[in-house]
Amino acid sequence: MEEKKRTKAEYRSSLRSKRLIREALVTMMRQKPFEKITITDIVKTADINRGTFYAHYKDTEEVLASIKEIAGEEFASAFEGMTPDIVLANPRPLFSSLTGLILKDRDYYKLILSVDVFRGAVMQSRFRIVRYLMSSTSFQHLASEPEMKPRLSAGLDFLVTGIINLYADVISGDVPIPLEELPDLLTRIAGGIVRQLADPVR
Repeated sequence: MEEKKRTKAEYRSSLRSKRLIREALVTMMRQKPFEKITITDIVKTADINRGTFYAHYKDTEEVLASIKEIAGEEFASAFEGMTPDIVLANPRPLFSSLTGLILKDRDYYKLILSVDVFRGAVMQSRFRIVRYLMSSTSFQHLASEPEMKPRLSAGLDFLVTGIINLYADVISGDVPIPLEELPDLLTRIAGGIVRQLADPVR
């Protein structure tokens, strides 16, 4: 029993240390370019020793990769329980889920989307989303006509890229509308584009 308690405590301590290290890197990236951030910067900001850092990460690049991976997992969690057909029929729950995720830590996501290396990773995820939507029953049917598949892929790429950029612009304040309004707005926009993509074969 004591061994189990010790293992749980060590696990919680490990999770806490990793979180402190990641948060320290994010904090430092608000102050200077990633290339100039050192392990010394991180351990001072996190208030840990170098041994603790090296127990979890080998260098700053690995911390950065960890942040990107976790952000990707959080983003993917917004799609839980939603099939492509459900999203296409009514994307509002997805947009509400994404918006809620961002509202929990707006400053963090503002940073993620304002740093090139993170923004690039987010933008790369659009290809997975396009493939996901193309796997829907309705789009599989539409794509059975050879000329339609590239048209649908291009239209979905345009839609997903626009959604990502609009979230980034609203979070940064470049588009001055409340983040809470995005689910309704994007539901209308997405619905219109999806209907237009299907029109040529009706």
